[in-house]
Amino acid sequence: MDRKRISILLIICLANALIYTLPYLQSTYYDSMMAAYGYSHVQMGNLISVYGVCNMAAYLVGGVAADAIDTKKLFVFSLASTGLAGLYAATLPPYPFMLAISVFWSVSTILTFWPAMLKAVKNLAEGAHQGQVFSFKETMCCIIAFVFSMAALAVFRFTGENFVLLVTFYSVCHLIVAVLVAAFMPPMPAEGNPDVKSLIYGVSKVIHLKGVWLIGMTIFFAQMFAVIMGRFTPFLTSVSGLSASTVALITIISVNGLANIGSVSGGKISDMFHSPARFISFAMLTGALLTVVFLLVPWSPETAFVCVGISILFRIFHASFKSVLFATMSQVDIPRELTGTASGVISIIGYMPDVFGYTLCGAVMESFDTVPAYRIIFTGLIVVCIAGSITANILHRYSVKLRTAA
Repeated sequence: MDRKRISILLIICLANALIYTLPYLQSTYYDSMMAAYGYSHVQMGNLISVYGVCNMAAYLVGGVAADAIDTKKLFVFSLASTGLAGLYAATLPPYPFMLAISVFWSVSTILTFWPAMLKAVKNLAEGAHQGQVFSFKETMCCIIAFVFSMAALAVFRFTGENFVLLVTFYSVCHLIVAVLVAAFMPPMPAEGNPDVKSLIYGVSKVIHLKGVWLIGMTIFFAQMFAVIMGRFTPFLTSVSGLSASTVALITIISVNGLANIGSVSGGKISDMFHSPARFISFAMLTGALLTVVFLLVPWSPETAFVCVGISILFRIFHASFKSVLFATMSQVDIPRELTGTASGVISIIGYMPDVFGYTLCGAVMESFDTVPAYRIIFTGLIVVCIAGSITANILHRYSVKLRTAA
């Protein structure tokens, strides 16, 4: 890519790295958030589940919006509105109001942002290796998120682990980045025709593409992998006996720091495999084997360093195939003008685990003792990895069939 495209991609990464921090804040500060709001495990899960349910519609409508509205306008609205809602969340409103905020965040982070971001990155990657470009995007997002996260952790520790000030910090960052995007991101006009008839036709055409469904199911299992992997945060506090701020530091370093090893290598290795789907299949099968090893470890505070090490390996493996998930769109016959719509439909299928995964894990954690609950959850990860590996392999074979037919 030329320098202009790289600069645009960096702006996209700046927005992408920040915008999901508020909806998924419990992934890093689970116990602190639960204590600040006084929620149960199920209520914590419900916040993400409600967000996930609304995302199902937001992905599709967002895909349509991405094809019909200037991407820059969508980015500015998304960042500013998410930050303002975060400032309200920092007042610790009652539970029903927090559920309403989760619904709104579905609009501001998914409907008006996610498909538009995917389309912008894919279009920037024209003429280049899709796997490497998406991998570069993921790597830059990790680096930028690492900077934001370490600054937030410093605020969290300096204020005596004050969760309210943490939320306030992230919210203000959203507003600042919205101003930066408005000032420096060039307009990215819509390519599609916004009339209702053509939009309905586009959705109808996309949902009949076999490749869209195969990509969606591959992402489905990859996202379920991410949901279960998020249980490492409460696991390291309740089973391994680490403090909330220590676990937050480990999570930040592994997710936004060391995970870059996976992000960088993922794009290059997928190109060596000559197929992102084939690489995803291999990586998820490796994840299943790693889970077996983790279940054999005797969990206790004495083995905390082993569990931390394995959790970091999980983050690296996840980052390696997460970085090329949407690069698989280049392997199937999706028309360029319907990229946004296709990404919306794919995301509906792929991120379905957000609807039930977090609440399901929360229910297991409240129905069983601590250690047995986590053994059930992580045993399920083996099934998820194997199913994901099989689905990605089917996608790879389908892409080979398309190339042969062409």
